[in-house]
Amino acid sequence: MRIAPILTCVLLGACAASPGAMIVPVSQANIIAETSPLRGAVVVKGVTGGGTSKKWDQGLSADAFGEALRQSLAVHLILGKDDARYQLTAELVQLRQPLAGVSMTVTARVRYTLVRATGGAPLFERLIETPYTAQFGDAFVGMKRLSLANEGAVRANIQALIDALVAQSRSDPNFTAADATVLGQLRQLAAN
Repeated sequence: MRIAPILTCVLLGACAASPGAMIVPVSQANIIAETSPLRGAVVVKGVTGGGTSKKWDQGLSADAFGEALRQSLAVHLILGKDDARYQLTAELVQLRQPLAGVSMTVTARVRYTLVRATGGAPLFERLIETPYTAQFGDAFVGMKRLSLANEGAVRANIQALIDALVAQSRSDPNFTAADATVLGQLRQLAAN
């Protein structure tokens, strides 16, 4: 029965995911170049799902996920201001958690949509599913392992989003076309 682990999480606060533990560190593979169309160009416009949804177990709120997403985009130099070129929404679809176990695997499913701030069809729309396993050696207490697995699954999910955005921005003419238009307008203003 799932009530006992959930009640324990609620009473002890042991399963609550920490936004700081879900931030994706910068790696050589996903450094944003100064000329990247993503650099300072994305604002997070909405995060839905999480602890208030009946589909979700305790342990992850939309606020905690949204904060981790924003901070991850910020450290990767992707996050922009409110008037950024692109708007990102994230829907927490599911956090599949084990009932019990020595190793705990949690799978996060998140639907991301990126659109131009000016509107139009999505430039990027993807449902990303990522598992993460917390081993017995990571934490002796089962609820702490569950918390670590929650955080790891979400961190891996945000990592997959960033990797996919970087890859698409390097190859999709829709990203570079928007930047070419902006650069052309800036050059024209400078010439006048």
